[in-house]
Amino acid sequence: MSGSGDTTDRLGPSFWVGLVIGGAIMAFGVRGALAGLGAHRSLELAEWVVGLDVAHDLLLAPVVVAVGLFLAWLVPATIAGPVRAAVAISGLVVLFSVPLITAWGRHPANSSTLPLNYAHSVLIVLGLIWFTAATVIIVRVARNRRVIRFRSDLGGPRS
Repeated sequence: MSGSGDTTDRLGPSFWVGLVIGGAIMAFGVRGALAGLGAHRSLELAEWVVGLDVAHDLLLAPVVVAVGLFLAWLVPATIAGPVRAAVAISGLVVLFSVPLITAWGRHPANSSTLPLNYAHSVLIVLGLIWFTAATVIIVRVARNRRVIRFRSDLGGPRS
């Protein structure tokens, strides 16, 4: 490795193979999307892609960073992992459920499109996520208490 600090010195053959294959797959997908939509709809797709990218960079990413920093400040280290995981997964579930909950794409002429109560289902999924996080937290706290009790029985330092 040269001392120039160039990162391309560390990229192995698997990176380049993955880049070529991944790039070809993405190019095929973009070509298919543009060909299938026609000229007018291709512009609409480009507007959506750019708009979603801007929304991600200006809204979603800063909110995620702020919530992560707030949780790091608020939650004790022993339970921070399960809480952060539950918050992240809950956020993804809610974000991806918005079209279902708001019934985007429902057609009155087709009763089979979005026929269920998706808000109820999302609440069940969120409950399961937080139940799992609470279970992990309870196990961690119990394990830490056992370790503390064991160390104190041995006359060791309490932590």
